[in-house]
Amino acid sequence: MPTLQAGSHVLVTGANGYIGYWIVRKLLEQGYTVRAAVRSLAKGQPLKDYFSSYGDKLELIAVPDITRNGAFDEAVKGVDGIIHTATASDFSIVEPEDWIKPALDGTLSVLESAKNFGDKLQRLVITSSVVAAGFTDSPPTVRITEEDWNDLAVEITKSQGRDAPVMIKYTASKVLAEKGEHLYRANVLHADTAAWEFYNKHKNNLSWELVTILPSHVLGPALQPLQGPETLNVSLWLFYDAITNPQKSDEELKGTYNYIHVEDISQAHVAALQRAEAAGERIIVSAGAETFQGTRNLLRQLRPELYEAKVLPVGNTALDVTPAYIYNIEKGKKVLGLEYEKEAKILKDTVEFFESRGYFKKTISA
Repeated sequence: MPTLQAGSHVLVTGANGYIGYWIVRKLLEQGYTVRAAVRSLAKGQPLKDYFSSYGDKLELIAVPDITRNGAFDEAVKGVDGIIHTATASDFSIVEPEDWIKPALDGTLSVLESAKNFGDKLQRLVITSSVVAAGFTDSPPTVRITEEDWNDLAVEITKSQGRDAPVMIKYTASKVLAEKGEHLYRANVLHADTAAWEFYNKHKNNLSWELVTILPSHVLGPALQPLQGPETLNVSLWLFYDAITNPQKSDEELKGTYNYIHVEDISQAHVAALQRAEAAGERIIVSAGAETFQGTRNLLRQLRPELYEAKVLPVGNTALDVTPAYIYNIEKGKKVLGLEYEKEAKILKDTVEFFESRGYFKKTISA
């Protein structure tokens, strides 16, 4: 089981995204050489500028359409590891196929290129999501593990089509890309339809091992250029809306999410390259569970002045804040050898990031 240590050459897809920036940073800080896949060299220039002190340790490569067959053929040549983070995350998407096809085709594209042209490749890490394992809306608290799959989201998407809730369609795309297209379509045109099916079919003839990382809700500072809160990535935007929107209903405020610091999830991806025991594993990475009202309650303790000034709304402090579900994180901590930041630190860093960007300038009526 080969592992990748400092000096190895790593391809990062989606490198100019929220998590991608942080993964690139962690790799460069630890002595790796990085090839960053971006849609165009122009879009990747801010990334190159941000890490200019690393010189030629960071290389850009343009992959305009990650879903195209052979899209990564050139990108994978000569690299020792791949971290594939690129995916669709536009919650304005309506049609299920517009969620599912990019997730499936983007994943299969990098796998096919890795099989055919990954001449030095030893480890391939794919970013999935904890939603592919499962979630629920109703306490008592359910504990979800890496053995679980959210097949129900696929069935709902299949039966309701474009009318399925957007989070369900997003979840279905994650399940299908990791587990298998056959869950969604009765007739599959090719046998290799998802990450684990592909890997299990070909692994005896591959020089590399597969790892999938399932992050929970990622919070913490963003490194990439942003124009305002409306340009935040999905996970940060959902959190920003949850703590700033005074119109949230009680049902929304009782909603559960599981959290992880962006630095921790980024280091988890790097550790998945470094740790021999990560080979062939599906790994949940999460620090804990909370409700959105529970978050508001804790933030009132951490930053009371923001509530006294009515910059942030209090919500309904009478609500039951028992999380409806939590992920079993013991496997990830053991396999990756990591400890994660506590909730208070994660919230503090995220709120301070919003403040530093001026996102709390307008006073909100509580």
